[in-house]
Amino acid sequence: MALFGVLDTKEVEAFATQLADDLGRRFPPASEKRTDEGAKHQISVILDGLANRATRFRDERRLGLYKKAKLGNVFRWRLKDLGYSDAFVDKATNTIVTRVAMK
Repeated sequence: MALFGVLDTKEVEAFATQLADDLGRRFPPASEKRTDEGAKHQISVILDGLANRATRFRDERRLGLYKKAKLGNVFRWRLKDLGYSDAFVDKATNTIVTRVAMK
C-alpha cells in the first residue's frame, strides 16, 4: 500500500501549478519583452522566491525523485500554457528544478 502514496502526485501537481500561476501573476508573459535591468532583477528575485518555496515544499513533503520530476514537468507545462516563450520556460524551470534537486 505504501507504493500508492509514492505515485499520488495530486498535491505536487497543485503546488507546481500554483507556483507557475504566481509567476504569471507577478511577471506576466508580456513582461518578458522587457530588457531593462529592473526587469532582470525582478525576474531574478521572483524566481529565487519561488525556488525557496519549492525547496520548503520538498523538505516538508520529503519528495522523492519521481515527485521532483513531476513538479518540474507540471511547472514547465503550466508556464507554456500561460504563454511564455520556450527560452523563458527553460530558464524558469531549470531554476526551480535545480534548487529542488539540491540538498
